[in-house]
Order: sequence, then structure tokens, then C-alpha cells
Amino acid sequence: PIVTRHNEVAPCQFEMAPRFEETDIAVDHNQLVMATLRRIALRHGLQALLHEKPFAGINGSGKHCNWSMAIAADNPELDGYNLLKPGKTPHQNVRFLLFLAAVLKGVHKHAKLLRAGIGTSGNEHRLGANEAPPAIISVFMGQMLTGVIEQIAEGKASQSAKQEMIRLGVAKLPEVVKDNTDRNRTSPFAFTGAKFEFRAVGSSQSIAFPVMLLNAAVAEAIDELTGKLREAMKATKTVDDAVLQVVGEAFRETAAVRFEGNGYSQEWVEEAAR
Repeated sequence: PIVTRHNEVAPCQFEMAPRFEETDIAVDHNQLVMATLRRIALRHGLQALLHEKPFAGINGSGKHCNWSMAIAADNPELDGYNLLKPGKTPHQNVRFLLFLAAVLKGVHKHAKLLRAGIGTSGNEHRLGANEAPPAIISVFMGQMLTGVIEQIAEGKASQSAKQEMIRLGVAKLPEVVKDNTDRNRTSPFAFTGAKFEFRAVGSSQSIAFPVMLLNAAVAEAIDELTGKLREAMKATKTVDDAVLQVVGEAFRETAAVRFEGNGYSQEWVEEAAR
């Protein structure tokens, strides 16, 4: 199921956007598309190149692997609810921030694994220029969310989670985030409204391996945050208050993996090393 198809920068280079679906089905569909392209091309005396960098001096090819998490529940009101989509209430946005923290924690801790997951020979020639993100794994959050994250990380909250979310303007996230997904094309892993976009995956790759690594890294982070949440709840009035406390700690721990600037710059290479 394809939503859009259009020409890209290089000659005879095209992009297609598949419909958002569960990862195991998406992986199968992606494989079927690649196999079909090659088979049909041969039928017309052509070659469909899935290689990341087939020619010098032009844009290479890659995959933007859009990834999110949703609730699986018997309750139809909850089933399929996107956990990375900001809600309409402070409570929903506290939950959103918890899962946001889990992703940051997973990527921060396992950046090398995620890097290895996209380290194919063809992709190594593409990364770092011409709309391809750099090989250094970092997360782009956008200006507005970065401000919220940093305020929470500073831990200046002296009131309840609900009051703090209102003070930070997080209750207005649904309206703001839509306008805050300016696509930093130099970021390999960017938040784009209600999902993350792993932009460094190679065009010839099966998305199964990168997605599996991402799933595992974030699942581990959720497990760790859940344990900390249980401990925090022993000393707080509400679940939301405990979540805000745990999220603040996670945001402080993962600050190094967040980067909002130009990933192609030499300044970023030096900063990333530090």
C-alpha cells in the first residue's frame, strides 16, 4: 500500500511512501516492493538499482524508516493509540513525555548498535552528504520540544505535574508540534510530530534488522523507566508526579544524544567526540 510516489533529485531516482502499518507487515511489504521492482524492470529490459550510491556526484538512495509505538488493547478507544502523539490533556502529555524519554534513552545507550544496523558497504558511501544524514547517531527534537525537555531536565518544578505541564505549555503540544517538525535533513534520527524517522537506513537493506534493534533498545529503556517509576511512586502523590520526576532524570542522562544543528559540520564532529 503506497501513499505517494514522486521523482527524486538524481536522474531516474524515485521515492515512494508506504502506508503506516505494523512493523512485521511493513518489513514484508518492503521486501516485496524491492523484489517486484527488480523483476518488473528485467521484463522491460531495464535494471532497478537499489544500491545506495550507484554513481559519483549525485544523490544516493536511502530509506526513511518511520517508527512509532501504539497501545494494543481490547478497549477500542485505546487500541492503536499512538504513544508518541501528544495528547489534549496534561496527563496524556506526561505519558507522551515518558515514551519520548524511553526512545531517547534507548538511542543514547545503544547508538553504536543502531549505527551497526545501518553499516552496509553501500550505505557507507552515502552517509554524510547530499540529503543523507551523517554516520554519527544523534536525535533531532525540534526547537519547541527541546525547550520543554531542557526545562524538565533542569528540575525546577516545585508544583504538581499537572500544574507544571500547564506552565510549560505542554498542554498545547497538539497544535505546536505539527508546526515544529522542520525536517533537519542532516539528522539520522528525527522526531517528526507523532513518530521518529530513522533516516540513515540504506536503500538496499531489509528494514527488519534496523527496526529490530530499535525495538529492542527502546523496550529495554521502557523496562528500566518502569522500574524507576515504581520506586518514585513510593514517595509521590500521583503517577504523573512520579513520571515527571523519572522523565527529568532520563532527559538529563541522554542530553548528549540530542543535537539540533548541522550534522554535516566539522563543529558537530568535534562536539560529538566530546
